[in-house]
Amino acid sequence: MQGKENKVKSNMNFIAITVGWAVTVASFIWAIASKDADYSYRIERIELELVELDERLDVAESFRMEIRTALAQIQTDLIWIRKELASD
Repeated sequence: MQGKENKVKSNMNFIAITVGWAVTVASFIWAIASKDADYSYRIERIELELVELDERLDVAESFRMEIRTALAQIQTDLIWIRKELASD
């Protein structure tokens, strides 16, 4: 009878230890997976922000070129006005 009780206790201890290890391994896997998902989300947000910034930069460059063109036209007009006033 005593040997049977020891065998049952040993069996229960083994099951408890196995379940403990399984829970520990599962928690490590969960932590790694959640950290990986968090980093993936952050990288995705950074990539979207880079695309948005690139688009804004293109718009700013286009606007800058429009301003340069307008200034060149104004300069040409001023030179023409100065020549007209000098010839009068």
